[in-house]
Amino acid sequence: MQNFGEGHLPREIIRAYGEVKKACLFAIQDYENRWGKEVFESILQATDEVINGFLDSSFPIPFEQGGAGTSINMNMNEVIASRAREILNEKGYAREVIDPIEDINRYQSTNDTFPTAVTVMLYRWLLEIERLVINLQERLIRLENKYGSILITGRTEMQDALPMTLGQIFASWAGAAERDRWRLHKLKERIRTIALGGTAVGSCFFAPQEYIFLAEKYLRQITGLPLSRSQNLTDEISNQDKWAELANGYSLCAQDLFKITGDFLIYTSSFVGEIKHPELQYGSTIMAAKTNPVILEFVHGISISIIHDGEKVCEYSRNGQLQLNAFLPFLAQTMLRICMDLKKAIEAFLDKFLERIDIAHEKIEENLIHSNVLLNTLVPELGYNKVKEIYMAIKNKKPKNLEEYKELIIEHSGIGKEKLDAYFDPFYSTGSMKK
Repeated sequence: MQNFGEGHLPREIIRAYGEVKKACLFAIQDYENRWGKEVFESILQATDEVINGFLDSSFPIPFEQGGAGTSINMNMNEVIASRAREILNEKGYAREVIDPIEDINRYQSTNDTFPTAVTVMLYRWLLEIERLVINLQERLIRLENKYGSILITGRTEMQDALPMTLGQIFASWAGAAERDRWRLHKLKERIRTIALGGTAVGSCFFAPQEYIFLAEKYLRQITGLPLSRSQNLTDEISNQDKWAELANGYSLCAQDLFKITGDFLIYTSSFVGEIKHPELQYGSTIMAAKTNPVILEFVHGISISIIHDGEKVCEYSRNGQLQLNAFLPFLAQTMLRICMDLKKAIEAFLDKFLERIDIAHEKIEENLIHSNVLLNTLVPELGYNKVKEIYMAIKNKKPKNLEEYKELIIEHSGIGKEKLDAYFDPFYSTGSMKK
């Protein structure tokens, strides 16, 4: 606290570090039977209280700090040792001594236990983000299927281009979510390696081999995660590029959210108006009839923050020196913020926007008619020049609906109604199915 000011460790890292300590304590006891039954049970009880959040107020230090996490490790050792002594005193074993270094930190270093705790914390978050991205993909696929027969104006370079279905638009967004899903799935294999047992520089100095294997086994059991001791512990401790890779995966998720919400901002705007934003916030003061697109703006803004935080993670990752990256606390805090922001963004987009949107069918038809993009489906039949001639003849007309629009085209093209209906069929005009 004197060095870095007051703060508070996040619940996620307290839990994860407590689990790492518990695994190490089980391994020590199995390896050398260091403590008597009452002492060991008191130590385990204290560790469980840390894991379950009963002692969170005992960690009044900021996550971001110098020393590669040493202050966090020492805080953890002191809390477990102190609480274990209290438990023993309550049981009448006042003379028992539990040392935070000699006992709780035995065979360990900050440099192998703190990175392992970070891995536990961020692996859990990866599972949560993957779950949300899967939900997003599946929701978009359902909307793709729901709106697969609605013709809408397709646009390129902000100009009307060709007809397509609204389902195809949702399919393009679902495709982006699918890539995000599989990127995150593959990253689970990358980040599951742990440094536990490598001690200070990855050489395993002072840590018996049997203890190392036991600690790895117990950590898998305690966390329920498929963690694996790195086969190159010096690399695992000195290099943190796996987090830069994960941050890039999250940044791509944010980039796709930015693109999707940007598209929706256009579709829900007064200028296009083909999709209606849920009425969650009205304009202030003199704009009582205006609906603010607050969820889209919220997700848009958070996406920018995630992308920039991803760049910070890469900067922290490449600034390690020699056998240690002292900036891991900063990196871990930034990764935690990315995960929390991404969760907020996806949940808001799913629950407060996608679940509640309305499709403006009349506006879609109006824009489709006035854009004249349906004429372009006749180019294979009539040729470019003839279609251009028809366009020039009807562009200033104001048909009220699609039927009147078809009558104008029939009048100037000579195509029969049945054939024109076939060309304007969503499955034909969008290339969804060959006639």
